[in-house]
Amino acid sequence: MTEPRARGLFQPIQATREAFETDWIRDTLTVIGLMDLTRSTRHEISARTTECTEHLRDLLARDLGADQDAAILDLFRRAYEHLDLPRRPTADTPAHEAFAYMRATAALTFELLRLYVGQRQDPDR
Repeated sequence: MTEPRARGLFQPIQATREAFETDWIRDTLTVIGLMDLTRSTRHEISARTTECTEHLRDLLARDLGADQDAAILDLFRRAYEHLDLPRRPTADTPAHEAFAYMRATAALTFELLRLYVGQRQDPDR
């Protein structure tokens, strides 16, 4: 009898995991987009920034073709520069600056997510 792996029964699980991950990233970006500085606590801003930063790092770890495309390489460079520790908000950073950083993180994450999803839909890209 052929093992389940050999028959390809586990392939859809990877597709489902990728769909879950992209949905989770989209949900995070939607929440950030709906946040308002006047109604958001500093704790909420920090929590969403951390979550979005994790998504951004996950997308940066994927092979999106940065070594073959100057525009993608520039996007990666901007994202890594944005994540540089001295640029990140600290507990002493005013809320409006932390909010702006969160939004900038979300914008970079969105750009990488769009690229990732586009490449999954058109593998020859």
